[in-house]
Amino acid sequence: MTLKRQFVWSMAPLIGVTAINIVSVPFFYRYLGADQYAIWLYVSTFSQTFGFADLGLGVAVGRYIGVALGSGDTHAVKEYWGTGNLIAIPLLAVMSGIFIVLGMWFGPKWFNVAPGDQALLRACFIPGGLALFFSYYGQVWNILLQAHLDFKLSSVLRMATPALQLIPSIALAYLTRSPLPVILWGAVIGLVQLLVFVYYSRRHYQLGFNLSDARWVRAREMAMYTAKTFIMLLIGSVLYQIDRVLLGRLAPSSRFTEYNIAANVGTRFQSLAGSVMGPVFHNTSRAVGGRLPIAAGQIYNETFVFVFEWCVLAVTWAAIWHPVFLRAWLGEELGSKVSPLFTPLIAAFCLNALANISGSQLGALNRLGWSLAFTVAAGALAVAGVFLGWRQAGLVGAAYGFLISRVAFVAQDLYVIRLVKGAGWLSWQPWREIAGQGLVGGLLALSYLVLPRQSFWLLLPGFLHALIVGAWLLRNPLKKLLAGANFAGATPAVSAPPSPDP
Repeated sequence: MTLKRQFVWSMAPLIGVTAINIVSVPFFYRYLGADQYAIWLYVSTFSQTFGFADLGLGVAVGRYIGVALGSGDTHAVKEYWGTGNLIAIPLLAVMSGIFIVLGMWFGPKWFNVAPGDQALLRACFIPGGLALFFSYYGQVWNILLQAHLDFKLSSVLRMATPALQLIPSIALAYLTRSPLPVILWGAVIGLVQLLVFVYYSRRHYQLGFNLSDARWVRAREMAMYTAKTFIMLLIGSVLYQIDRVLLGRLAPSSRFTEYNIAANVGTRFQSLAGSVMGPVFHNTSRAVGGRLPIAAGQIYNETFVFVFEWCVLAVTWAAIWHPVFLRAWLGEELGSKVSPLFTPLIAAFCLNALANISGSQLGALNRLGWSLAFTVAAGALAVAGVFLGWRQAGLVGAAYGFLISRVAFVAQDLYVIRLVKGAGWLSWQPWREIAGQGLVGGLLALSYLVLPRQSFWLLLPGFLHALIVGAWLLRNPLKKLLAGANFAGATPAVSAPPSPDP
């Protein structure tokens, strides 16, 4: 499977997840209310600070399995996998328990929640802990599939589970007006997804839990890499979302919800673009193992171009059309509150998305020390930017402070470009892309001179903007698709043999 095809399979489910998430936000906001919705967001924010829950073991197992597959050592694959499971299961169970206890004790003390809602917040951490276990252990199995460069099953599964989760979640929010059953239903869906991963891996790779294959020597071999990954995840899990952690303390629950609505769109786009991390990490790991005919620099360049052009579309579209989009999506009142936060946060998370590429390669190349340094720098700048921005200009200042702090991740990109002899920011292509898309967006923005600024007719040029640029970015895949269709139509009586999938 080619690198771009891996990108597509990895990204496809997140397109559906992003669409579902964007559509569902107004329903949850309406049915739960700002304060109850904030409780759900508090639990989610705290859950994300436990991004180190597996101590970096899942990433380490994926990296070593990838290298073993690159060298053709299937026996080592079983030993790495069995060792990882033997450690991960009890470890994640303990971490989930810590999450529940710490959340019930510390959550009401930190987050700006009304006294009458503190008991509900504590209760929500219990299903949140269960969801944490199923999510992170399921991710370990997902990494196993990605190490085999198999992105199809996880793609299909991640498209199906959000759809299964959404309608019951909205119904539960409507019927109960409480986030507790919604969070509990999310834990159930996490369990179902985990069971499917286990079944698929046993059937297709003959890899179950493989606890009998665990070896102490493999644990020691992965120990140093795991330790460095753990330190990076421990610090990064807090610093990657330090803006929301701080604002959970500083801002009232209603303002925290407004910021999170804007940030949620940014994080969804970051996740969408960040879906390339799996292919980048595992293909670079195989390149290190010597069994992949592509250099790390080529992997970086191909991925950077693929992600950057869509990031430019996201930022330019948000900058021009966010007022009318937010009114149509959230309504006049809430949309006007979210509007000034939208563009800076979209831009900030797009820079995060691009940094996912360089971060993945630093992990695969065993340069985790540098990855940690850049993460700490970005986090420290975010603390300063968000706090000072909040003091000077409230939520808008915090949003722009967070955007400015992303300069640390641009520095990370430049370091990796030099390390792998890539191009990225240093080539002319990104700047041509910005100029070209800026020109298209600027021309369509002239519609503001013709139509009233409050008119929903502005959605039409906004849609046209996305359609024109999106079609241009998809021109090469569309050419291949049309060429295949024309060939099939010209020779209906001839059945061509299937081409091998590299």
